[in-house]
Amino acid sequence: MKKDLSRRTVLRLGALAAAAPAVGTMAAGTAGAAPGSASTAAATPTSLPSLPIADSWRVRPFTLSQVTLGDSVFKEKRNRLLNYAREYGPSVVNGVRDDQRGPDRMLRSFRVTAGLDHKGVNPIGSWESPDGNLRGHFSGHFLTLLAQSWASTGEQIFKDKLDYMVNGLGECQDALAAQAARPTPRVPGRNGTVIRLTGTPNGHITGDADYIKLPAGIVSGLTDFTVAAWVNLAVRDDNARLFDFGHPGSAASDSLSRMYLSVHNDTGPRFAITTGGAAGEQRVQATTALTAGEWAHVAVVKSGGIGTIYVNGVAAGSAELSLSPSDLGVTPANWIGRAQFPQVNIKFLNGLVDEFQIFSRGLSPAEVAAVVADPTSSGTDGLVAWYRFDEAPGPTIADSSGRNNHGEFFGATDGRRHPGFLSAYTEAQFIRLEEFTTYSGSGIWAPYYTLHKIMRGLIDAHLLAGSQRALEIVMKMGDWVHSRLSRVPRENLNRMWSLHIAGEFGGSNENLAHLAAIATDPEQAARYLVAAKAFDNRRTVFPAALEDRDVLTGIHVNQHVSQFTGYLRIYEQDTEANAEYHTAAENFWHMIIPYRMFSHGSAGGQYGEAPGRPANTNPELFQPRGDISESLHFQSATSGTSSGGGETCSTYNLLKLTRNLYFHNPDPAYMDYYERGLTNHILGSRRDNDSAGDPQVTYFLPAHPGATRGFGNNGTCCGGTGMENHTKYQETIYAQSADGSTLYVNLYIASTLTWAEKGFTVTQVTDFPRQESTSITVDGSGPLAVKLRVPFWARRGFTVTVNGAAVDVAAEPGTYLTLDHSWAPGDRIDIAMPFSLRTERALDDPQVESIFHGPVVLPALNRSREWRQFSFYPHLKLDGDLAAAVEALEEPNFFSTHDHTLRPLYVGINDAHHVYYKRVEPKIVFGSVDSGVSNEARGDDGDSFLDKVWAAAPFPDHGRFIRRVEEVSAEWVAAGRFSRRDRQNVITAASRAQADLRVT
Repeated sequence: MKKDLSRRTVLRLGALAAAAPAVGTMAAGTAGAAPGSASTAAATPTSLPSLPIADSWRVRPFTLSQVTLGDSVFKEKRNRLLNYAREYGPSVVNGVRDDQRGPDRMLRSFRVTAGLDHKGVNPIGSWESPDGNLRGHFSGHFLTLLAQSWASTGEQIFKDKLDYMVNGLGECQDALAAQAARPTPRVPGRNGTVIRLTGTPNGHITGDADYIKLPAGIVSGLTDFTVAAWVNLAVRDDNARLFDFGHPGSAASDSLSRMYLSVHNDTGPRFAITTGGAAGEQRVQATTALTAGEWAHVAVVKSGGIGTIYVNGVAAGSAELSLSPSDLGVTPANWIGRAQFPQVNIKFLNGLVDEFQIFSRGLSPAEVAAVVADPTSSGTDGLVAWYRFDEAPGPTIADSSGRNNHGEFFGATDGRRHPGFLSAYTEAQFIRLEEFTTYSGSGIWAPYYTLHKIMRGLIDAHLLAGSQRALEIVMKMGDWVHSRLSRVPRENLNRMWSLHIAGEFGGSNENLAHLAAIATDPEQAARYLVAAKAFDNRRTVFPAALEDRDVLTGIHVNQHVSQFTGYLRIYEQDTEANAEYHTAAENFWHMIIPYRMFSHGSAGGQYGEAPGRPANTNPELFQPRGDISESLHFQSATSGTSSGGGETCSTYNLLKLTRNLYFHNPDPAYMDYYERGLTNHILGSRRDNDSAGDPQVTYFLPAHPGATRGFGNNGTCCGGTGMENHTKYQETIYAQSADGSTLYVNLYIASTLTWAEKGFTVTQVTDFPRQESTSITVDGSGPLAVKLRVPFWARRGFTVTVNGAAVDVAAEPGTYLTLDHSWAPGDRIDIAMPFSLRTERALDDPQVESIFHGPVVLPALNRSREWRQFSFYPHLKLDGDLAAAVEALEEPNFFSTHDHTLRPLYVGINDAHHVYYKRVEPKIVFGSVDSGVSNEARGDDGDSFLDKVWAAAPFPDHGRFIRRVEEVSAEWVAAGRFSRRDRQNVITAASRAQADLRVT
């Protein structure tokens, strides 16, 4: 069921002001005027692919190339990112300009992974370091930056860089496909040739997570046994398995029955066997450690009830073993080089393996020593399998025992991978995710998140810059995703996407659904949609959102918000069959806005322990519902202060989700939130200076007392989304109804819309939010309804004139005002929307507030980590205007109060600030007259006596003010909050304050 946003209103937070459909009309203009023509801005890209438009959209966006920015703070911020996009590289090498040095740096890790020349450039750094497990994601964002910059400006340098990167990625994809097609090599080793297994060198997943699968039940029924092999470790990783035979764990539990040999635990190799999971392991621990880079022979022998580990033919540890392979039953999962899942921090083996032998008896010490000297010395007595790795290259691992227990190699070069793979690292992280390894220093880090950014950049290169090559590459990548995920059981997928960070997939489902909309082949489109649905987070969050059950507390904000934009894209492919996806997305949004929204539009913060809830010190997680001030009050034991405020890329994704929900339901409340997040958090996340070295954007914009912003972020997630944020400001200024009969003006940002299909050019001139008005000129002829958003904060009026004539329509805040008109070239709409000073409370503490001027949040500048305490009521006049307590300074949106400068958050500087302060109104005071009565008592809604009185402002005269004081004081007496004497003292003080309250 679709929600009426007005029913979800929290009136004190203007983000969701009542949205009753109040629209206005005006008399039609002069008919029969000469047709106007819509001119295209010079050098603006044309003939681009059509954006996929969903039939379910009631309103539709314009392309970036249809809207150009005019002069304003938005364009100033945008131009700083354009400077970075042009100059990053450096662009001048040895006195010669080379504009491809930046793209070469972005391609470096892809080329290294693909075995291509990296052109001698340095790595980007940060998460894009040579062994970083997110490398490649920033390059995807850079593609989008270039595509958006080209679409917005038509500057050839952006198109040249974009095409260069796309062609470079295509070369890498082709090279990776060639690698995957080559048979698995055998390399020279201890005896003849050997197999190389590349697992986790240097503690990072930079190898291929290779392993060998042996036949099911290969050790079934054995009581005594011997497993022996030569191994040369590239890295001696704790818990890396030489072999692991048993039953794989499920998505919900550990493997209960298994036997394994790790190459190092504590003092050396360790053997364990269990039928009761980790707690029931019987172990043999060796005291001789293997040395990386040296060949060593390792054997584990069970003879009778004793297990012994031998290293280079010498016993290195023994223990009693009552369990045997026969107790494990028929083991279906028997691996060389990997472990059963879903154990944590169990690494793939990284090294060379040779002469791997399995015997159905326990070899004697002399026989073990003889096998070390000559692997053929034991003959065939009890030999179950013998892998010498001397066979021809390929996936088959031949059994030399004559028993045909052939093994199978799985790795990037096993010849069975889909050729569409493209990334800046190998497929290891994707393989490990399917193995359920969790995020850790030796685990994995969000491989599908990285893939999403690369695919998104390529999709944008196609849609915004017309790159057919980009479309070819990304469709191959989509086919690769389908080839991997379509075979993973739903239970396993649910666990994957529930893993913190490791399972973060960004908007991969959005990408695949987007490709389904683009694809012209129905079968290919169907595959993409299947792949998109594979990303459904069906374990917890999706079903809870579908049921409107709030389970967000403590989960990662940015990991989950983008998923719901993807769900909307899936819904759009078949609205009847996929209706639940829209319901889930809509419910999810309402769990955040306003219940987890800070005043500048972000979500996420630290919070303390509560019954049934542990404390959280990670500000990237959702705070509890309705918890705003708690995240600001909470003192972290590690940082010493709270960090309520949210990642910038979380707000980036919240705006995307809001925008896409708006397409389906053009409720102005969506745009009220969009304006809040864009004008405050996003606009304020870009530093106000140029830089060619990094994008100078903010990762985390904290709101706790005395917080500062950091700028820079080359290579991080918020650095990537930051490049996009400031080069697409124009994307939501305007929208059109599905039938093209109506133009929506959503944001008041200086801009020009070229609507060629309708023959209209619409130009908006304003310095909003540094100006409290805007002028819109319409060039074109004919009928067109224009819907002007009346912001929720427009409490001092929203007046409209057309060609100088006033539009006599009541403009309710939080609605659209509609102008039904037949336009002539040069018609002009002038809008005045005076800003007013206002406060917004934190949901959970009426004393914690932010102060706004119109849409602009005004932090107080101060370095102290202590709360600023402001009192306003003693200064108010009958009009209730906060201007009596807050002095306007010369620069727009700058004020001062209580010896503090209030500066708009959109100013990009890192001075310490207080987005929130504490409202302290301890006594009932009117002007200079103190009633002597406390103002501490509060009603059920958290309002104090003075809150109730001043909520009715403005007052036409002092008499009406006295009546309000009498009304509220009577309520307070009835509720037991005032005595009769208190009431009389308050009324007397209000009467005596007539001169103080007079508006001058």
